[in-house]
Amino acid sequence: ADVISNILSNNNVKSAIIDLGGNIYAHGEKVNSESWKIGIQNPFSDRGDIIGTITVKNKSIVTSGIYERYIEKDGVKYHHILSPQNGYPYDNEIAGITIVSDKSIDGDALSTSVFAMGVEEGMKFVNTLPNTDAIFVTKDNKIYITDGIRDIFKLTNTDFTLAN
Repeated sequence: ADVISNILSNNNVKSAIIDLGGNIYAHGEKVNSESWKIGIQNPFSDRGDIIGTITVKNKSIVTSGIYERYIEKDGVKYHHILSPQNGYPYDNEIAGITIVSDKSIDGDALSTSVFAMGVEEGMKFVNTLPNTDAIFVTKDNKIYITDGIRDIFKLTNTDFTLAN
């Protein structure tokens, strides 16, 4: 998404949404000069069902979770975010994580590494990073958001609660 955004900038394109599945880049602002409203995926529902929205411009939004890329064996789902220590999926409270940052390459790496940290450690870590924020969705339908996006996140799904 970063490369595509650079190509758009080099060709004087000032407004675009780049959507590469779980990786979105809001390039510039909408043609009416408003920021883009991006839906945050509900990790327990089909693609397109959201828990809330964030309003951004010139930001990358990368989401990863236990809900899309997985295999199922004997009724157990094994997601794709694997621990290098044992080769098995991380087993923590997180169902989905969204990283909001300036560059998609950062968001991609962080969505995996911060997922591995869990909510508490992940929140502390992300809050130390400049121009980077996160939305954590837990398996018990709680949402944790980092400090920098409190004013731009709007909860829209009543099945979830803001936990912090």
